[in-house]
Amino acid sequence: MECVIIGGGAAGLQAALHCRRCWPEKSVLLIEAEGDVGYCNPLLPQFMAGQVEEEKLFFWQPAEDPLLQIRKGIKIRSLDRPTQSLNLDNQEKIRYERLILAPGGQPILPLLRREDLPEGIFPVRTLATARKIRDWLLKHKEIVVLGGGLVGVKTAAYLQLAGFAVSLVEKEDHLLPQALTKPSARLVERHLQRLGIRLFLGCLLEDIQEEKGILKSAKVSGQWIPGETLLIAVGSTPNIDFLENSGLLQDKELLVSPALQTADANIFAAGDAVTISTSGGEKHKPWTWPQAVTQGKLAAENLFRSVPLPLNVLTRPNSMNLQGLSIVILGAPTPDAAIISHDRTAEGIYRELFLRGRKIVGGALVGDISGAGLLHFLMINGSEVDGDVARFLKPQSRVFYQLLPSSKRQRRRARILFPKEMLS
Repeated sequence: MECVIIGGGAAGLQAALHCRRCWPEKSVLLIEAEGDVGYCNPLLPQFMAGQVEEEKLFFWQPAEDPLLQIRKGIKIRSLDRPTQSLNLDNQEKIRYERLILAPGGQPILPLLRREDLPEGIFPVRTLATARKIRDWLLKHKEIVVLGGGLVGVKTAAYLQLAGFAVSLVEKEDHLLPQALTKPSARLVERHLQRLGIRLFLGCLLEDIQEEKGILKSAKVSGQWIPGETLLIAVGSTPNIDFLENSGLLQDKELLVSPALQTADANIFAAGDAVTISTSGGEKHKPWTWPQAVTQGKLAAENLFRSVPLPLNVLTRPNSMNLQGLSIVILGAPTPDAAIISHDRTAEGIYRELFLRGRKIVGGALVGDISGAGLLHFLMINGSEVDGDVARFLKPQSRVFYQLLPSSKRQRRRARILFPKEMLS
């Protein structure tokens, strides 16, 4: 096989489809451990809550292409670089000319090391598990969500509005600790509490109780919370165990260059499994859905290039509408950055920027996300901010537009992208 791609998530599928466009004479084989390929993972909370049907999750359907083969439900046991081959768990060996690694992540599962776990405990990660959760929730209405990151917060909000009784547990002292400062997170916390969600911040899951083999309650910092369902959303780790003896891992990380090339010139990698290492020694883990799509396409484009192209943007912006509360995350808080903020908490608005010198290195907009695109533009281009920096934080300010170079002041319009356009 000429091109083999491991992983059928956002990065892997985009890599396969883009490979067929960039190198139409090359055959492509995509191998996925799950039984599903081409669904939108960020929509799983709405699916579990019964607000989105399964057919709406899929943004891609296989078409007739004799040079594109997709094999599902198969795991990779090991990579043998000297023979340029993969060993599969079904004892099969597959050779490759070029390889893209996009195996994604695997959920972190505290407590699940026990072998006698009761029913009602699920990680929030894949469609296969989401189907089980959706069926389970038909008869079990009290839910404990463990993890106050993006997935946990979104899952809690959608399930609460679907009529479930939801408690949300986060070990840090505020929600979204990887994305927001405590003051901006406070706005999110008030919003969730108004929806009826019980918050347990700065708390750890200590134990569980069961009754007749079904989860009954969870013990959180000494307090028992009733719940027949425990949804775990505390993050993931790269799914790279099969690379252990491949020589591609350094300190248990799959390092790639900004061009997404590994230590092996014939192997590229993309998505939630990679750590991008720059020539200056900086490491980036932009593990978001938009980044996975971009990286998958770039890895495919670079596969047969003599001089691979670098990834232009290493940031990890994200956005969501949390049942009426709009949030844009430009970049995570960093310890050495100064913070400026625009606080209109009483009106449901909090906007903050993180600055290193006079350059924007991150920030978040909560409640009013106007100007987000231009702020991100200034950030990724390393533009120095002149004058009163605080004016950048005022909602609806025209200062963003005025500070752009004249060549960038083209008329900007929003356009709805349909699923098929997302693949182009």
